[in-house]
Amino acid sequence: MKNYYDILGVGEDASNDQIKKAFKEIAKKEHPDRGGNEARFKEANEAYDTLKDPKKKQEYDTIRKYGESFGGQGQNFNFTSGDFDIFEDFFSGFGQQNPFRRTTNVRRQRPQVNRSINVKMAVSIKEAMMHHEKTINYKLPSGRDEFATVKIPAGVQNGVTFKYRNLGDDSDPSLPRGDLMVQMTVLDSDGYTRKQNDLYTEKTISCFDAIRGCELKLKTLTDTIIKINVPPGTQPGTLINCKGQGMPIHQSLNIRGNLYVKVVVLIPQLSQKDLNKIKDL
Repeated sequence: MKNYYDILGVGEDASNDQIKKAFKEIAKKEHPDRGGNEARFKEANEAYDTLKDPKKKQEYDTIRKYGESFGGQGQNFNFTSGDFDIFEDFFSGFGQQNPFRRTTNVRRQRPQVNRSINVKMAVSIKEAMMHHEKTINYKLPSGRDEFATVKIPAGVQNGVTFKYRNLGDDSDPSLPRGDLMVQMTVLDSDGYTRKQNDLYTEKTISCFDAIRGCELKLKTLTDTIIKINVPPGTQPGTLINCKGQGMPIHQSLNIRGNLYVKVVVLIPQLSQKDLNKIKDL
């Protein structure tokens, strides 16, 4: 059984804030979009998902406790496998029912329901920056217009599909209503393009500013103004990395991608007379 406390580097008596802080540090370092170790990130995310939830944490701690007491040190128990048989004999000896006992999986016929409705929704990068809601209008197979409020999480990825239960087809009143499937399309906007969780934009400066260096002010998609330092001798096409100004990755932990600003150097149009003067320099 994995030791989620060791994975996050916290003690078993760690508070929720300590657990959250530990995961945040690992996520910043190991997130695959930042060049980290994907396996390490997934392992930490799995640990955090369990330990942050009091109910899951209590169940995890209980299984760890009994596993170590009755399975011996190093015995591995898995939440999702059939490793609960060891508890059966223990609890039955006290005339009690095993609280960890799971009923036998019986394959049941999938209940019939009305059809799902598939719709597409387009949002701009700016809209995708923040959690918000949008109302969509779609037609049911019966021809009736239907409206639904769709919750869009911050940092939504292009092409992802969200399921909204019981908002689909309702043609057959004797069957449960189908689901509404909304596929998201995230469009470039406001001079910004997106690659995974990073944003890209351009900023034009004069050749003189490129030579001597300057400070730029840039309005981000969250309508905040950030300052960008352009060092002396900056070449055309240089990408300046504004760390943490990209798309939200993990909203609750305030982890974001990066913003890359491409420097476009404006070369002035010179007359032949001016060109001749330059040649003489």
